[in-house]
Amino acid sequence: MTTQNQQLGGLYVQSPQGQQLIFPLKHTKVTAKIAGNLSRVEVIQTFENIFTQPLEAIYVFPLPDEAAVDDMEIKIGVNIIKGNIKKREEAQKIYEQAKQVGRTAGLLEQERDNIFTQSLANIKPGEQIDVTIRYTDSLKFEAGNYEFVFPMVVGPRYIPGTLIDNSGDTDRVPDASRITPPVVPEGTRSRHEINVTVEIDAGMPISEVGSPSHQLKIECLGQIVRVQLAGEDTIPNKDLILRYQVSSQTTQSTVLTQADDRGGHFAIYLIPALEYRTDEIVPKDVVFLVDTSGSQSGSPLQQCQELMRRFINGLNPDDTFTILDFSYDVRQLSPTPLPNTPQNRAKAIAYINNLQAAGGTEMLSGIRAAINVPTPIERLRTVVLLTDGYIGNENEILAEVQKHLQPGNRLYSFGAGSSVNRFLLNRIAEIGRGKSTIIRHDEPTQAVAEKFYRQINNPVLTNIQISWQGGGESPVVYPGTAPDLFVEQPLVLFGRKQDRASGNLQISGIAAGGKHYEKTFHLIFEETGNSAVAQLWGRSRIKDLMNQMVSFETKAGVEAVTETALTYQLLSQYTAFVAVSDDVRVESGNEYLSMQVPVEMPEAVSYGVFGGSVMHQMTPLMPPAPASAPPDFLRQRPRGDRAASQREAADGQTSSKTKKFALPPSTVKEVGEISAAPIQHQLEVISATGLDESAIAELTQHLQKLNLPSGFSGEIVFEFTINKGRVARVMLDEEASTLKDTVVVEMIKRALLIWRVPPSASGKVVLSLRIH
Repeated sequence: MTTQNQQLGGLYVQSPQGQQLIFPLKHTKVTAKIAGNLSRVEVIQTFENIFTQPLEAIYVFPLPDEAAVDDMEIKIGVNIIKGNIKKREEAQKIYEQAKQVGRTAGLLEQERDNIFTQSLANIKPGEQIDVTIRYTDSLKFEAGNYEFVFPMVVGPRYIPGTLIDNSGDTDRVPDASRITPPVVPEGTRSRHEINVTVEIDAGMPISEVGSPSHQLKIECLGQIVRVQLAGEDTIPNKDLILRYQVSSQTTQSTVLTQADDRGGHFAIYLIPALEYRTDEIVPKDVVFLVDTSGSQSGSPLQQCQELMRRFINGLNPDDTFTILDFSYDVRQLSPTPLPNTPQNRAKAIAYINNLQAAGGTEMLSGIRAAINVPTPIERLRTVVLLTDGYIGNENEILAEVQKHLQPGNRLYSFGAGSSVNRFLLNRIAEIGRGKSTIIRHDEPTQAVAEKFYRQINNPVLTNIQISWQGGGESPVVYPGTAPDLFVEQPLVLFGRKQDRASGNLQISGIAAGGKHYEKTFHLIFEETGNSAVAQLWGRSRIKDLMNQMVSFETKAGVEAVTETALTYQLLSQYTAFVAVSDDVRVESGNEYLSMQVPVEMPEAVSYGVFGGSVMHQMTPLMPPAPASAPPDFLRQRPRGDRAASQREAADGQTSSKTKKFALPPSTVKEVGEISAAPIQHQLEVISATGLDESAIAELTQHLQKLNLPSGFSGEIVFEFTINKGRVARVMLDEEASTLKDTVVVEMIKRALLIWRVPPSASGKVVLSLRIH
């Protein structure tokens, strides 16, 4: 223990940039190659053990939310160990076993579409290990304007719900501890630097290469443009946004194909050459919903206010509108939509100017309130959400929009900040049949507002249909239901034709004024095609399947995602990459250090608004901890307790955040909470395979306290696992269940997650319930 504390005292170093903290993640190198619409990206994370004991490093980091991650390896000296894709539980077991016997091991897991965890066990003292991750992604583009984004930091997340244990996990966000990494103390920074090189080969000249986020070094090598971060911009605390233009009409459509033993795959990028119609102005009703929680404090809220002022002043004379804002609770300008008069606009601007950021992000309440604002007769409703998306219960929000946004209504999302939650903002707009727009907190807003009004409720192509003309079976195409297209917006489709037979794919729709639109692509599948296309189809299928499970996970859905991920060698929430050294490199049985790597606070996000919760893990280092109290993110522990290391690494940060953001007692209780008073038993446990009689009795007593809504009856079958005294991954068996109501299923699922599991229980459980 003495050696450990001597090392802790040396964690601080002075540098020209000020006081720095020394942590195991030393450097990240990103190399991206862009060809046409696709990017192939390699990320190398360099970890170094500066301590005198073996080290386990755990690092939570972001990647693009639609990236197809298909490769991982670790490099020890000159030896490269390839990672293998496995079912997640199997990969975790392999990693734990390797760690216990002293083998060096790497484990790459996905927590959200845009949040990942890299664990690296048994790094020897003084040793450096490189972890390489590779992925393919599609570029965002509109009519020749391309955008490449590389996210660099996971921002703090608001975690609602009832605490399960001291890890900070809750019944509404049961993996909270895995998506809320510790943050370096205010006024200091880690030594972690990032270097990014992007090579653009568009096949034609490009222009106006630039970035609103970073200083760049740009050089031209023939038709290839190489872009690098300038030396003064290497702190990983904001998303890299790289934009450029391609001046050519050939960008109107791109078709990529590929074939292998899994079938023929294709990607189509289409921008219909359609005119935007401005002669018909449809009266609309707009509900502006703005996030005024603490994380929006400062520049992000100011940017949202500026956008909203422009939105209000851009409304047409016959439009109606109202404004809602949310943090702990929801406030509103008016309970009903207001006519667009000078008086009402002035009232709205005053409301916007008085907005202040504080408190937790109860977005679910805000979304419900916005969707339920009465819609005036004969008007198109549009909900405009402005937020940084710093929440952990994304699926709750997506499920609410999926279930309750009325047909014909649309939801647009706007994210303002340096490192917003793009997964939430992109997905909520897709499900809401609108568009997502993400700008930095310091970007000009005028062009964004003007573009919004060119698009809002005026799609250029609707009722898009996709049909196959040719031999064999029809291809499986994603997205399953094509979205309406707005001005200059591309239609992006990924398809697989298992028999690889060639033919024509026809895309048709209704253009402005009711005109019929049609475009046909002739598809020939050759094995010399672009290998990335298959990976992107697999990623699109996984995304579609996950969108079907935003309310709750199903056994069939989880199996389908897992099968697709294994077939296409892709990371997912149910698969993981694991790499293990052949030789035993650390003596087993000895103590080791485990550290969750702290991350930078995102640029322009204030420390003060979190009330110290993100600082909790760091405070023992200010000043250095006494010998009896190592900091929470650094533990000396017996070999083999990774789960404990992650729980303890998160202990304090997430749990204190949850307590700080807890709603007042009068507003906390929701339908489905465990009731303290005995009520009429509405629920019967038919069987619980995997539990003994004592555990079944305890579970029955726990579930019978649920206050279920009336009017439901039938049988529900759940499958879940019990590990280290906790219920994990609750799945509904839809085939075996006769009752599948979302409200009832979600209530029982949350009750299972907070069940105090008896010590005798472990392993897989199949639970059959009858609701009277």
